[in-house]
Order: sequence, then C-alpha cells, then structure tokens
Amino acid sequence: MRFREYLINVALILIVALAMTGYVLHLPEVKFKKINLRLKFQYDYVVEAYKPRWLCRGDIGTYPSSHFISDIPWISYNKSYCATTCLQMIVYKYEIREQVEYFNFIMGFTYGAYLGTFNNRVYLIPGGDPFAGYVNASKILNLKYNLLVTDDRELFIDACRHLVSKDIPVILPVNMSRLYHLKYFAPHFELLAGFDEDDFYIYEPVQSRCIFKFGEKGYRFPADLVVKAVEDMSAAYNLPWKYAIIYFIKGGEPAKDLRGLLTLNGRLQIGHNFTMDSCRIHFGSYAFKMLADYISKGNVRINDIIWSIGLAYISRVDNARFLKERFPDDKRVLEAAEYLIKAAEIYKRIMYLAGDGVSPEDENEIISLLKKASEYEKEAGISMIEAGS
Repeated sequence: MRFREYLINVALILIVALAMTGYVLHLPEVKFKKINLRLKFQYDYVVEAYKPRWLCRGDIGTYPSSHFISDIPWISYNKSYCATTCLQMIVYKYEIREQVEYFNFIMGFTYGAYLGTFNNRVYLIPGGDPFAGYVNASKILNLKYNLLVTDDRELFIDACRHLVSKDIPVILPVNMSRLYHLKYFAPHFELLAGFDEDDFYIYEPVQSRCIFKFGEKGYRFPADLVVKAVEDMSAAYNLPWKYAIIYFIKGGEPAKDLRGLLTLNGRLQIGHNFTMDSCRIHFGSYAFKMLADYISKGNVRINDIIWSIGLAYISRVDNARFLKERFPDDKRVLEAAEYLIKAAEIYKRIMYLAGDGVSPEDENEIISLLKKASEYEKEAGISMIEAGS
C-alpha cells in the first residue's frame, strides 16, 4: 500500500507539471494562423522551453546486440523526485557528487507550486516543470542538454540503443502504469541503462526502499512495452511528437555560485495568477490561497489533494535543509528556510486533520491554514529574491 501511495505522488506531480502548459498540438507543422492565441502560447512554450530536436536516421550509428552502462549507480528514493534522481544518476559518471536536494534546487523541481484543472479535476502540485528544469540545470552543470523527438518507432528504438551503447544513459518520460500494470495513468521519468536483443533495462528512481548500487542491470522490460509507455506519455498530453529521449553530454565544470538561482526559485515561490480566455491557473503562493478558496466553495475535496499536501510537506522540509546547508551564513536565505519550515508544519497539521475524516470544523481550520501557508510561501520567496539580488 505504501508503494502505491508513492506511485500516486509521482503521478500527481508530473500530471500537473506537464498539464500546466496544456499540450494540445498534434503535429509539429501546425501553423500559428490556424490556431487561437492560447494554442500559440502553448506551442511557443514547448518549443522555446524544451528545445526539442527532431531525430533523423543520420543521427544513428551501429550498435551491438547488448550493452550495459557500468559507470553510473542505480539510485532510488522513497520520495517522488523521479526527474531529479535520474539527473543525479547521470552526472555521477561526470564525478558530480551532490545530494538530490541540490538537483531539486537547480531544476526548480520542488520550488513554487501550481494549481489547475486536468480532466475536470483540481490538482495542486508543489513544484515546477521537469522538462524546463532539465534545460535550466544543464546550464548550471555545464552539460549539453539534448531532447530528441520523433514519430518513428524504429528510429526511437535505434536511437535509445545507439546512445546507451556509447555509455550515454537516457531519460525516458513514460506512463509508469504501462510498465507496472497499474490501473491509473502515471506520468514518470525512468533511466535507461542497458539493453539486449529484446529488452530494455531501467533504473527505477522512486521506490519504497532506497537504493544506491553499482553493477545492477535494473528492471528488465520488453523494449516494445517501454516504447508503448513513452508513446502513452506523449499521447496523453497531445505532445507534437510520439517519442522523446533526454540525455546530457559533459561540457565543462559545474558552476559553483548558485546565488542567481535563489532569485529564480524565489520567483517560483511567490508565483502569480495566469488567465487566458477561460483558462485560469495559479502558481506559487497563489496556488495555496486559491486552493483554500476552492475548498470553501466545495470545488475540491480535501482527500483528493492530500497527497499533494504530503509532497508539499516533504519538499519544503528538504528544501529548507538544503538552503541552510548551502548558504549557512546568509541571513536572508536562513529566513527563507524558516518560512519553508513554517509552511511545512502547516502541511503536516493538515495531513493530521485529514487522517480520520474531515469534519466541518476541520475543513474550516484547513482553509485558514492554507491561507497562512500561502503567506509563508510568499515570504520565503521574497527572502530568496533578496538574497539573490
């Protein structure tokens, strides 16, 4: 049951992080003049933020019948940090030894929040877009980021095997349910670390047990099943491609000064409201305030978002600890960390109140608590921006 809960957390964080851009384009050759303003905005975001490159046959060389990457560890946590854990595994081969919270920070993966609707359901996510986060992290790590996309199934398979045969681990955005035979759609990131004639070998980054091992082949899946899992992911969000591959190549040494990211992540914490036509989404501290309003109006049940509240609790505690460790002498950063801890305490209280059912009195308290948490989230962002200025 606990493993299922972790999987649900994974699904929630990625469902909303991807849905926040509302991918609705079906073809890469779509013309702006034939779509409305919202669709153009969404298309611009995908192209400019993700920087995809369409695969061609000339990109693919020969490869052996099997290969396994031996110089990366299999890392897995009992926290829903799948995208950042994949990056942590990859850069270990480049002798970058950092805790997962570092990668959360440079990707902005667990900073800020989002509140919106997907399939007529309200979702809260205490974090950001992992695809854009990979682009941002590559600049800090001084890695060459690559997002290769295609509609050609065989080209996708060949590209995966070719890259892995060159000891280049590949991040695959997948529907986890396809791999693990779950009943619900579960967007996720996995690391491809090996292959043979019929199978792909995957390092799973989120499990109920923590893992740090070298020399493991990972979980074996039929290549055809992995292909379908990747296609599921693209189809679910109407991405303008069927298959995607993410990988990184080392450039130089990572940046040591992370102060500029304090400003960026501080802005994520504060957030803003966004409206276009009938679309309304809320980012950062505004997400928690709007969630309180939704609950008070009966638009969302607390039990439907309690796992996201749990994610907010875990990530704020982890983020606060990282900020204190990385910027121990910065008064503003320490203030931000304290505000994050105060917000985390509120989320913990909300989980307690929802533990045995939610009475009307509990609901009223939760509404008040969310509004207070919104203030703490905003103050954390202000302190981070001041520290980064």
